Amino acid sequence: MRYFKGLWVMLAVAGLNAGAVYAQEAALEEALPNIYCLVPQAGDDANSAFITTGQGVIVIDTRNSPEGGGKVLKVIRETTEQPVAYVINSHFHKENISGNAAFKSVPTIIAHRKSQPLMFEQAEEENRQLTPPNVTFKKQMELKLGQYHLHLIHPGPAHTEGDLYVYIPKWRIIITGGLVYNRIIPYLGDSNIQSWIRALQQMEDLDAEVIVPGHGRVGGKPLVTQIKHYLMELTRFVNDALDARKNLPETLKRVKEQLKPKYSGWAHFERIDENIVRAYVELNDKRGR
Repeated sequence: MRYFKGLWVMLAVAGLNAGAVYAQEAALEEALPNIYCLVPQAGDDANSAFITTGQGVIVIDTRNSPEGGGKVLKVIRETTEQPVAYVINSHFHKENISGNAAFKSVPTIIAHRKSQPLMFEQAEEENRQLTPPNVTFKKQMELKLGQYHLHLIHPGPAHTEGDLYVYIPKWRIIITGGLVYNRIIPYLGDSNIQSWIRALQQMEDLDAEVIVPGHGRVGGKPLVTQIKHYLMELTRFVNDALDARKNLPETLKRVKEQLKPKYSGWAHFERIDENIVRAYVELNDKRGR
């Protein structure tokens, strides 16, 4: 992840009931008929979703390694005989794209145009092989396969500069990529927090009932609202600290105590310090300090 690495070192649900088939390593949840989400059970891996359209499979995000991508492909093969027609990468983080290597034979891999150079940059920094997207878009792209009409939407800079989410109006479902975490403290190192809040507000306005998050179990529309509230409360508490002329160590202590009662039960609560620093830097920059 790219920004504020030095600062990190310095710091040295409501949801729908989804049927799940549990394996040792991941859970396969059926969000809707023919729309699935593979949810890792531990670690920093991301969800992978896939749609069996009758004319081919559409995969959204491929997990954090070629082996992880192979596991996604294995689950697809156990679910359907349909070939994989498209792979979509929701953003550039390695837990969403590293499994692309298992899908090299797929003719079309899609991402937002701002994600592609970030993928190459990250792969070079980490000395990793990359199977990159070969189709990119600027604002919105439509994809039709079988009875499924997907809207790929770039909401602007949010979780990263090149986020996209997948909206299927007919089925009232959103596959959110990194924009939604289900009761997990999000990673903010590449984020524009205020723009992310606006992206979630945009998502709330869509006619959708089912939310497939980028991290955590499938749920309903409240998943969008709860992560929006987290980002809004983080912003409000840090702004209050800045108004009170608190420095960074004082802000860290104060805001962590304010967030702890509501969010200490979320996974990855250890990210709270990083998130407070990220918000502090962003809001300070906005004030021109």
